[in-house]
Amino acid sequence: MMQSPHIGVLGKTPRHAEFIRHNASSSLSRYLLRWLEEGTLRIHGARSALPTSCASFVFTAPGESSVLVGVLAPSMDSVGRSFPLTIFQEMPASAVADRYALLPESFQPFLRASAALLDEVSTLDVPQLTERAARLTSVRPGDFRLAERLRQALLSEQHCADLLQHIGAERAMEGRYYALHTFLTACEGERHREQSLASVMLDCPFPVHLGPVAWLELATRLLGWSLLPPSFFWSEREPSRLLLCLGAAPPSLLLHLAQPARTGNHLWPLRTERPAAMAHARQALSPAQRRVIDSSTSTLEQLLSALTTRGRPS
Repeated sequence: MMQSPHIGVLGKTPRHAEFIRHNASSSLSRYLLRWLEEGTLRIHGARSALPTSCASFVFTAPGESSVLVGVLAPSMDSVGRSFPLTIFQEMPASAVADRYALLPESFQPFLRASAALLDEVSTLDVPQLTERAARLTSVRPGDFRLAERLRQALLSEQHCADLLQHIGAERAMEGRYYALHTFLTACEGERHREQSLASVMLDCPFPVHLGPVAWLELATRLLGWSLLPPSFFWSEREPSRLLLCLGAAPPSLLLHLAQPARTGNHLWPLRTERPAAMAHARQALSPAQRRVIDSSTSTLEQLLSALTTRGRPS
C-alpha cells in the first residue's frame, strides 16, 4: 500500500518534555496547535481532564485552502503536563469540499492505524513515534471510490429508523421530529458561514454500524458548500457521537469532547426533553416528511431526499 511522507505528528508525548511538531509546518498545522493550546486551557479552567479516548477529526480553519484528517488522543509530556497528541494528513480542501461524507470511510485504515499507534505512545520515544507514523498507509484514489459505493449502499439499504433509534427514547417519534428539525434549522441558518468560525455545533448520536455518514451527507446537501468542508469530530466508542461544526471548529469543542454531557450556547443537541419544542418541530415538518420519518421501511436515502426538498424551516 502507498505510504505518505506528509503524515504529521503534533502535540505532546510522555517520552518528551517539549511539543512535537513533525511534518507540521503548514499554516493549518500551526493553527491546529494554537487551537489545541486554547482548548486545553479551557479544559484546565473548567477543572476537567482531557477526553479519555481517541476521536477522529476533519479540521479546517477560516481562510485556509486545506484540511487535516486525523486522530486526537489524550497525552502528556515527560513532566506530567496534560496535552493532546494528534496524527494527521493534510489534503486540499477542494478535493473533499463537496464529498466530506466519504472521509470517515475512505480514511478508515489510516485512522484506525493512527489510533492504534497513539495507544502505544507511552512506550515510544520521539524518533520511534515519527518513524512509525511515516509508515502509516495514506489514502488512495481507490479508497474514495470504495467509500462512494459503500455510501450509496448504506443510504439505499439501511432504514432511517436505525439512525434515529437513540434519539428521544421516551417519546421516540416526537424526539425524531425534534432532531431532524433542529438539524435542518441549523444548516439553513448557517449556510452563509462557509470559511468562517462555527457559531453552531450539532451533537449527533449515531449507531456504530452506520457511522456518521448519514448526518454528514445530510449536511452536504443542505449546506451546499464548495470551497471548504465543515470541521467535525467523531468517536465510535459508546456513546458514539458526531460533533459537526457548521464552519471551522471553535476551541470550546475540545471541552465538549472531554465532558460529553456539558451544555453550551453554541452546542445544539439533537435531543430534548421539552414537549413544546417537540410539538413545534412536528408542526414545522411537512406531512410528506413526517410520513417518511414515521415509516419503519423508509430508507436513509428516502429520508434525506424528503428533508432536502423542503422550504425554509419554521
